[in-house]
Amino acid sequence: MSANPILHIKDSYYFDVPKTFWRADHESPTAMVNALGGWTVRNDSDYQEWEADKLVAAAREIVGDQKALDSAKAAWKEWQHAEELHHGRPFDQYVHDAVEELRSTAAKWADGKETSDPAQTYLAENPDPQLSWMHTMLNDDEMRSSWQTVTKELNKRETLDTYLESDRGQWSEEKVAEYNEHLSGKVFIPQPFATLRNAYETESGLGISRYMIIEVVVAIIIFLVFTWLAGKIKDGGAPKGKIWNLLESFLTFLKTEVVEQGIEPHDSPKFLPLFWTIFMFIVGCNLMGMIPWVGSPTAALAVTAVLAIIVFAVGTFCGVKKFGVAGYLKNLCPELGLPLYMAVIVVPMVWVIEFASLFIKHFILAVRLLANMAAGHLVLLGVMGLAFGVHAYSLSAPAWGGLSVLVILGTTLLSFMELFVAFLQAYVFTLLASLFVGAATHHH
Repeated sequence: MSANPILHIKDSYYFDVPKTFWRADHESPTAMVNALGGWTVRNDSDYQEWEADKLVAAAREIVGDQKALDSAKAAWKEWQHAEELHHGRPFDQYVHDAVEELRSTAAKWADGKETSDPAQTYLAENPDPQLSWMHTMLNDDEMRSSWQTVTKELNKRETLDTYLESDRGQWSEEKVAEYNEHLSGKVFIPQPFATLRNAYETESGLGISRYMIIEVVVAIIIFLVFTWLAGKIKDGGAPKGKIWNLLESFLTFLKTEVVEQGIEPHDSPKFLPLFWTIFMFIVGCNLMGMIPWVGSPTAALAVTAVLAIIVFAVGTFCGVKKFGVAGYLKNLCPELGLPLYMAVIVVPMVWVIEFASLFIKHFILAVRLLANMAAGHLVLLGVMGLAFGVHAYSLSAPAWGGLSVLVILGTTLLSFMELFVAFLQAYVFTLLASLFVGAATHHH
């Protein structure tokens, strides 16, 4: 999914701000590496070519001076441009991905055939010089170990410094200025526990992303607000003030119209804190998406999936605790009251369907929230693109002015709708979650 600097529907390891407020002014590639990390140079096409030359030379020593290696670099460049996903991938990644794809293709091709090495048999019937030397190298333990040693050495800072100190590492002022222009407006998040591959992926370790920080901020706000509210209501006094009344109205509404609708009233109090937290967390994350240059974490599958997994885990745990494992599984199928001769056939079929739906409905719970939040951002992006996209340059000044006014009015109206959707989707998610937990803990 593409990223947009204002709506930001893709997670990243930086925050966007207007370029005027955050200008990158690195004097050299070395300064970029020291400030942001080695990924800034490792993704450069010139560095990757320099690295590819060294890897090809190492491959010659490992597998022998094969003729196929003469065109290995050209094959890598062709692979980079074959698919968008391959763009910017280094030579060692190309080797790894090509062999993995070969093994997958060969396994399907060799299905039903007697062969100890499907990839080798596949290559015997479908010769490919590039795949042959790569498979030979990665299929042999000693060769693979040598290759891994070479790639580890190239990933060290010392190797990067060697490039930076060479003539090729002395970038022109124009190239450095171009990089500074791309990096301006991006406030990169320090990564003490991870090494970045690029601004959106980690090479290793635990990366701290923009959405993670937003989620922590939302959690802290919820904690502080409800700590304050708890202090106000602990004495049992009547609500005073707009904020107190607003928060208590929200919580009362969630209790009576959401949680108690899905869970029996005598069981619902123990689940109230969970569903209050889920609702407020989703609302907070959704509202963050209304702030320019921030973004909504609920537009990422990882976030909505974790929320759905929490609902699934709570329902399963409480259901097993109440009925036991066998009773919980039996409770998946409601009592149909069928005669024995029909129940023998129908009940197992219904149970299989209900068991499958147990996973499907939680998956849909995650995707539903994701789709609604991401779709709203995409619609706004599409409407804004009418006036500020590339095709707008071909319009006359009066036409562009009129279109811009319509687009601004349209995005304003859609933003109000997004504000409503932020609360609506939190309500729907919490309601469905309470229904799922209620179904898991209630005897059918």
